[in-house]
Order: sequence, then C-alpha cells, then structure tokens
Amino acid sequence: MSVIGIDHGTRAIRFFILPEGIGFEIPREKKDFSVLEEIEKRIPLEKIELVALTYSMGDGINKITDIKKVKNRGVINRVAGEVKGVGTKVFDEIASSELRAIVIPGLHRGIEVLDKRFRALYSHCASAEKVSLCYDAYLKVKKKNFIVCDISSNTVTIAIKNQRFFGAIDACLGAIGIYHGFLDLDAIRKVDAKVITANMAFSRGGAIKIHSNVEEILQAKNERAKLALEAMLLSIKMEIFGFLSEVKPQAFVISGWAGVNDNIFYPLKKPLEQIAPVIKLDHFAPARGSAEIARDVLKGKKDFLGINLDNC
Repeated sequence: MSVIGIDHGTRAIRFFILPEGIGFEIPREKKDFSVLEEIEKRIPLEKIELVALTYSMGDGINKITDIKKVKNRGVINRVAGEVKGVGTKVFDEIASSELRAIVIPGLHRGIEVLDKRFRALYSHCASAEKVSLCYDAYLKVKKKNFIVCDISSNTVTIAIKNQRFFGAIDACLGAIGIYHGFLDLDAIRKVDAKVITANMAFSRGGAIKIHSNVEEILQAKNERAKLALEAMLLSIKMEIFGFLSEVKPQAFVISGWAGVNDNIFYPLKKPLEQIAPVIKLDHFAPARGSAEIARDVLKGKKDFLGINLDNC
C-alpha cells in the first residue's frame, strides 16, 4: 500500500508518493484538471492507504486532523498572500473523495508546543507545509536541535529544540523572500493613505521591491540585482542568527526554490557551517514530509515534533 503527501505551495501544488518515491506538481495557474486523475496517472487510487495534505496557513486547527472533521479547510477565513484557487480545488476534491485523508496544521498561537513567548508575540508563525518540511528535515539530519530556513517567494525560518517545534519567523515578520516581505514604515504609510492594501504591500515587499527582474536577482546580473540579492541574504542571516540566543543547532537546513540556488545557498552555507553542518533539501521536501507523516501515522505514531495526532 502507498501514501501521498500534498504541499500547498506558493507557486505549485506538489505531490509525493511513498514508498514509490514519485513526485509531481500542478502549477497554481492551472485550472482545468482533476486531482484524482492526476494521481491515478501515477498510481491506482485503490493502492492509496492515506493522504496527508497541507492547506494555506493551517491556522484553524491545532492537531493533525481527519479531513472529514476539518471546518473551513483548516484555516481562519482571512486572506494573506495571493489566492489562485487551485489549492482549494485540490483540498475539496480530496475531501469529497473516498480516500482517507488527514490535514496538517500550521504553526500558530494555538499550537501549544511552541515556546509561550512566540505564542504571545505572534498570531501566526509558519504555514502548514513548513510543519511537513521540518519533519522531512528531521528525518534527514537526525538531530534534536536544528534550524530550517525555507527561501522561495517568501522566507520562513523554523527552530526545532529538543526534537520539538520551538518557534518560527513568518514571511510577514522577518527576512524577505523573492516576492514577499515585511511592511516597513514606507509601506505602512501607503496602506494608511489607501494607496495600496496591506496584502499588496506584503506581496511586493521582497527582493523585487529593490529590483523587479527575478532571474537577474538570482544571477546577480547587474548592480541593482546584486544589491537586491545581498539585501535579502542580509535579512536571512539576521533571522537565522537571531535564533542562536535560544537554540544551539546541531544542523542547518536550507530549502525552497530560491534557497537551493547557488548564489543563495553558498553565501549562507559559509558562515553557518562554522557552527554546524548545512544541508539543502529539494522543492519536494514539504510534500515528501507530508507523505512521511502519513506513513508514520499508519505505523502508530501520534506525535510529530510536538504536534499531536487527533483521534483520526
């Protein structure tokens, strides 16, 4: 029998099938498809014993929960970031199918394993796929204390302490990503003046506010692109090193479609490897982590880095 993990990513919905080791993705711009048909192209549906999926912020549930028990797809009904509708289509098709499925929560104020100071400071720390990403990272590094930094359209850094989630800095709070970033004073003034919405400011607050061409940023192709890249790297290093006052990492994990780019990964690796080993994970890591959670649920595991399994 097989399991499937699904990652509701920023640019695509990604799937990973175990034990077959098959990964595939559906771009978030695609509209006309059936998720069950896409799965069945790779594996017969009757072979699937459990599906584990993430959806958006995952801030409406506190445990890994049976999809039939989840209300409003496991989120608080407020928009943050871009909405394409593909993730909703995937969730609803899985929920209405005969497949057994579980939903993974994000890291938010209701997740009791998080350090109480993080819960007091932030309503939301990381979206649901970061939980799956960290589980995949944990299985790779096999350490009790480590830091994961996922760099893509946004940047999110998560700390694991004593084999449990300690805290995380979400994209709207700390380091910038390629597209998304925090609201600085200039952005707050524009929001107050109703020139842009807060969500628009967040969606345009990343490295693209410095230089608009993403490929040029990743290649550091000219002086403005190089400045955007260096500024992003500065903010990421500040975020990662900020955790060192509370966590002594035995490993660092860099992930995300931008994080694995040589011009981002190696400038981060150089200072970090003086503290602990640094590895990178491919863009299927969150989907693979979801599949690994599903697999281990079937084996009887009920605790995933401090996040509990509901009575599924």
